[in-house]
Amino acid sequence: MFRKMTLVAVSAGLLALVLAGCGTSTLSTTKSTYTRNGLVAAVKGHANTKTVSYKLDGGKTKKQKVHNNTFVIQVPTKTTRQTIKLTAGSQSKTVHVKAAKRVASYKTLSTSYNQALIASKMTKKQQTAAKKLQAQAASLKKQQATIQAKVKAGKAQVAKGGTAAVAGAKVLQAQQTAAAKLQTEAASLQASQKSVAAAMKTAKAKVKDQLLPTKAPKGLTNVLTTKDYKIRMNVQSGDVMGTALIVPVKAMKNTTRKKNFGTAFALMSSVSGANTKQVMKKFAKETKSNNSSTTTIDPIYSKHVKFTIGVSTSDLYIFITK
Repeated sequence: MFRKMTLVAVSAGLLALVLAGCGTSTLSTTKSTYTRNGLVAAVKGHANTKTVSYKLDGGKTKKQKVHNNTFVIQVPTKTTRQTIKLTAGSQSKTVHVKAAKRVASYKTLSTSYNQALIASKMTKKQQTAAKKLQAQAASLKKQQATIQAKVKAGKAQVAKGGTAAVAGAKVLQAQQTAAAKLQTEAASLQASQKSVAAAMKTAKAKVKDQLLPTKAPKGLTNVLTTKDYKIRMNVQSGDVMGTALIVPVKAMKNTTRKKNFGTAFALMSSVSGANTKQVMKKFAKETKSNNSSTTTIDPIYSKHVKFTIGVSTSDLYIFITK
């Protein structure tokens, strides 16, 4: 009788432990350190809770829903290593995201992109005039700096007196003549500048809805949306960590829409530091040989810039990173 009671007690104790175990939270991740894939690092794991809480580098607590015991947290990469602390119920775990290289500063990239886009809508004659004007302006600026330096040296000689003062006076006289000539050249340049400025204003009006914002965005965001394509960027502290060009597959079947996307792709390749002709040639070859509606095409590399291409049933994605 005593033995039966003991067995019943033990069985009840085991049952209690099993039932208690059913309420224990679980948390695991597929890796301890994650690297960038596109614009983000995807931190993946498993938990038996409804949500997983996490903190990036000790920041504010955020939550991610768990579906079928699986969660994915998209972490935009930075130039520094990031620490992510995960919590699910009573369980916690810490993982890291590797630092990544930046493509360029947003200010430099957006300025170059917008200038190139505006220039693409100008005639060849207007483009030549704009380049000539730019070169002349740079030359005048250099000459002005030289004259200012010589004037400063001449004044110093005059201040010494004696033979040095005589030499200094000659220098100042020569620079006065040079300055007058420079002023005449600058006046002529202003006339050309008005013509080029008018052409640029007209060209800018044609692409006003295709220009990148002058103010740097923060984080992962669509910086530009047109009817033909989207440009999404991960911008951290003014640095462009990566860019994604997204174009509907159906747009690639329309000549005009395809051309607009091609222009944006070519310009973004150039301002990101790649060899545009090389990239466009490889892209045309890869997409032409791709017959699958849902696949990933081999990456394209050019001058340390990586182009990762993905195709879905509805869109084509091009990720630009370094």
